[in-house]
Amino acid sequence: MDTLQPAATHRSLPAAFFGGATIGTLGGLIGLGGAEFRLPLLIGLFRFVALEAVILNKAMSLVVVASALLFRTRAVPVDEVLHHWPVVVNLLAGSLLGAWFGAGWVTRLRSETLYKVIALLLAAIAAVLLLEHRITGGATLAADCG
Repeated sequence: MDTLQPAATHRSLPAAFFGGATIGTLGGLIGLGGAEFRLPLLIGLFRFVALEAVILNKAMSLVVVASALLFRTRAVPVDEVLHHWPVVVNLLAGSLLGAWFGAGWVTRLRSETLYKVIALLLAAIAAVLLLEHRITGGATLAADCG
């Protein structure tokens, strides 16, 4: 057997399915698209290089978020979301502008630098999630929804 096989031959479809299901569950629990969990899996387990993983991750996030909009309309009616349209529009505009600049920067970074940036950002996300938990850890779900 040739030891120089492409990484794609070492990717397991069942591992990808169960990894995706786990990521979807975790992302759904905390209201994120799962990109925060998916990126380390793409790079670590499935051996995508950083830039490929970022591009693939962004495409998957688009599908996840679009699906979530459809499936969550029972829990949060569209009218309630549209009531806050100025905030939604400004968040979207800022996100689109940021994504445009980020995509331009990521294609110019050296691979080693991109790995470091990804690690730093994932660590920062973990810190924010931990700190947020400590700040509001005593609140009940009913109090959060009310």
